[in-house]
Amino acid sequence: MPSLRARPWLQKLAAASPLVWMVLLGLVLRVALILYFRYYDFSPQSSNFLILDYAPDVLRHFPFGFGYETGAIAYSLATGHGFASPFGGSTGPTAWVAPLYPAMCAAVFKMFGCFTLASGFVILLINSASSSLVCIPIVKIGELTLGRKIGVWAGWIWACGLSFMRWPTTWVWETGVSALLLSILFLQSLRLARNSNAKAWARFGLVWGVAALTNPALLSFLPASGIYAASKLRRNREPWLKPAAMSAIVFVLCISPWMVRNRVVFGEWIFIRGNAPFEFSLGNYHLSTGLGWFGKHPSQNKYEWAKYAQIGEVAYVAEKKKEALAFVRQYPREFVGLCGTRMKAFWIGSPLTTDNWDHYNLYQALSAFMFLGLIAAFLYRAEGRWLYFWLLLTYPLAYYLVFAQPRYRHPIEPEMLMLSTYFVYLAIRDLAARFRLVPKPEPAETDHGVLAD
Repeated sequence: MPSLRARPWLQKLAAASPLVWMVLLGLVLRVALILYFRYYDFSPQSSNFLILDYAPDVLRHFPFGFGYETGAIAYSLATGHGFASPFGGSTGPTAWVAPLYPAMCAAVFKMFGCFTLASGFVILLINSASSSLVCIPIVKIGELTLGRKIGVWAGWIWACGLSFMRWPTTWVWETGVSALLLSILFLQSLRLARNSNAKAWARFGLVWGVAALTNPALLSFLPASGIYAASKLRRNREPWLKPAAMSAIVFVLCISPWMVRNRVVFGEWIFIRGNAPFEFSLGNYHLSTGLGWFGKHPSQNKYEWAKYAQIGEVAYVAEKKKEALAFVRQYPREFVGLCGTRMKAFWIGSPLTTDNWDHYNLYQALSAFMFLGLIAAFLYRAEGRWLYFWLLLTYPLAYYLVFAQPRYRHPIEPEMLMLSTYFVYLAIRDLAARFRLVPKPEPAETDHGVLAD
């Protein structure tokens, strides 16, 4: 048997950081799920394909279940028809979703074929790799806020927890990539609070630009993340205005080409994706559940598809916006009640949006422990507590207004998991101290997360 000296790569692997093993194990488990359950098979005959009872005729022989709007746009790109036709057929240019993830899927289609098993596997592999890499910022964030021990525990739970594997392994969508980007941005905010280097702030603007072109919903956290870092520098009497301006300039430069494309193609300015008013209309109408009824969606309703194809995307979205705003003006109390329903669904789930009661209970538990962990972070004055607070406050706001589904929460679940782990750690340690299993911790102990904010 060859010795480690004869194989330098074995030596490196044996001495690898726990972070490497964490990421590798997370990836192996996710790939095993994909292969065992054949999640990469999006053919109409598979159980993973969504059967559309009232689908438009054009979609009856189109594999729309492979990525839905993302897959349809990727197909249009890969076949040379541009960023267009989000619901199949040939309905013209679109800004229905942000451009980067469909472009990535189109590149996979070009290499492995459109809607093939190989393409399905490669895209889910990319999603899973992104999800596994989230372990790294989780541990690094823990080192800067709640304690390295908390970060390591949370990292292993993220790597091995089945509930955190669901979306990256089953959906051709940017959900797993969004979780990685938002975790990186959260980590950068913490680091920039101590660093006024212009290059570091420029990288911050670059990552925010990539995040915006991947999932614009993440932008709700942008003001808080920038203000947090800049205010820390200002409090420490370090230069902050020029670094912040550099970051903003880089961000604007990143998103400008897509904004210009939308202006040229549609004749008006559209901020990255233009379907927000339509999504608003899906959850807001008289006697709505507030959780989005997809019977009004062009991909589900052949009459809506025909209207979309006839009048074009801009006019169609404008019409839906007019209908939704009319509802809000006519039934303001009902609208407020629907927002409350969506807020509840975002944090504790709903039988209408979760798959089964087991997942529903896990969904609730993560929220409950997260809120308790946030309270503990403020009680112990943990570093970064305000950044956690602003993320949890700002990110869900759009979903309170539109509708909430479990996968929409996934991008902030790494931070939710960290706070949950923090609370469980404190509870276990305090119980152990109560029963004299370990010495009673001192209030200023650093691995408690007690670092001056």
